[in-house]
Amino acid sequence: MKSINAKELSVFITGANGGMGLDTSRLLVKEKVKRLTLATRTAEKAEVAKSTLEKEYGKGFSTQLEAYGGFDMTHPNRIREAVSNLPKNETYDIVFLQAGGVVFKDDYQFVEWEGKKYEQTIFQNVIGGYVTLVALKEQGLLHENTRVIFAGGEGARGIPGLIEKPNFDGYAGFKSYLEGNDILPKYNPMNAIGVSKLMSAVLTIAVAKKASKNQAFVWFTPGLTYGTNGLANTPVLQRFFMEKVMFPIAGLFGFAQSPMQGAKKYLDSLFGVYGQNGDVLGSPEGKVLGAIVDQKPMNGHFTDRNFQRGFLGILEENFGTVIP
Repeated sequence: MKSINAKELSVFITGANGGMGLDTSRLLVKEKVKRLTLATRTAEKAEVAKSTLEKEYGKGFSTQLEAYGGFDMTHPNRIREAVSNLPKNETYDIVFLQAGGVVFKDDYQFVEWEGKKYEQTIFQNVIGGYVTLVALKEQGLLHENTRVIFAGGEGARGIPGLIEKPNFDGYAGFKSYLEGNDILPKYNPMNAIGVSKLMSAVLTIAVAKKASKNQAFVWFTPGLTYGTNGLANTPVLQRFFMEKVMFPIAGLFGFAQSPMQGAKKYLDSLFGVYGQNGDVLGSPEGKVLGAIVDQKPMNGHFTDRNFQRGFLGILEENFGTVIP
């Protein structure tokens, strides 16, 4: 199925301690990748993930497991410090950026950084991953042929009845949303995650345009998945309803899949079965599961050059560059 030799690969994955991240890590160990770095918010979570894999597969398996905390996607300094602690003797062939989650609050939350503020859902789902990439590049840890996968989501083009299609009055409208500088629509956590997924796709395309011919930056969503860590901060009753009632029903009728089912598709994207540089891939329009297709025609903001240049410009100015 795969045209690459997994045993020669060094892989870095954020949010590796639960849900999709842990199941993808399980599959990478099964494929016997040479090296797998489990990057999580705390050292304790990283060690738990490593211990889980060792117990399931035995300490004698061939993959070199590394556990590192400090990858808090809302704290650039902590991310940079965490990356500085990684071994410097080997670069990463594959980087999987999938840490993040929904911000379940009554109103918008913002992350302040060096005198500026950014909407929190975008920060922890997009900007934190970008900072991680910049730090890896600055430390010389990205292979010249590095393949980077940003975890996407169908919310980027809307899910009827669940997430409104993200739509802004041009790039200026988005910038006001990002910085909280104008009258914002009533806060809806699911709509906010949709916007964050949209902007991770916009960022992927923008970076891909500057990449060398041997690099690949791909935005990929395997389809709606239940049982991930995205609901970790949900109010208890709401989380119980979604995890025990809504998602199981959706799974029963084929509208959602398990983390392992999603992880298998992610594994294919990591290994190049799905996605070339600049691709934005996911389920067919109007569906949350199905054949993997191009998402770009489903929301004009994906390919809006003003969005691409403007958003990447903000990130490069304030957080550094991935590609000179």
